[in-house]
Amino acid sequence: MESLQDKTLADNPPALMRNATMKLTIIARQLRAHFDQSVVRLGVTRSQWTVIAAVARYPGTTQRHIANLLEMAEASAGRLIDRLCVDGLLERRQKDDDRRAHAVFLTERGQAITMQLSGIAQENEEVAFAGISTEDLKRLNSLLDTISENIVKP
Repeated sequence: MESLQDKTLADNPPALMRNATMKLTIIARQLRAHFDQSVVRLGVTRSQWTVIAAVARYPGTTQRHIANLLEMAEASAGRLIDRLCVDGLLERRQKDDDRRAHAVFLTERGQAITMQLSGIAQENEEVAFAGISTEDLKRLNSLLDTISENIVKP
């Protein structure tokens, strides 16, 4: 039996949009919290693992590029990179084409943690998307792409 709330939402596009926005916000928070709980044993914070993931995806990238990717201040990214270098997870190397800039790479230890993070991420994704078909995942990704494009339009 359809509840009054379901009927109200079905007849009210602004209410449907508000409901979807709230659900996206809550689900994003739940996904982050679940992943954070899963990686606590590795001894890395969310900020640290996001930097590690960015460097894994773009080896040899610069601090500026990492900051832009993660939408954070360059100084904040620099502090995180410094900490991860001290911890032996990242290393800076002078760029051949610009002596003022440094390229950031994973160390062997950083690569090992990246493999662990990847495995944990896959386990979390399997839990989150259990019971959802490939076709539904394709549709969901398409819808999320559309929402993202709508938001970033000038």
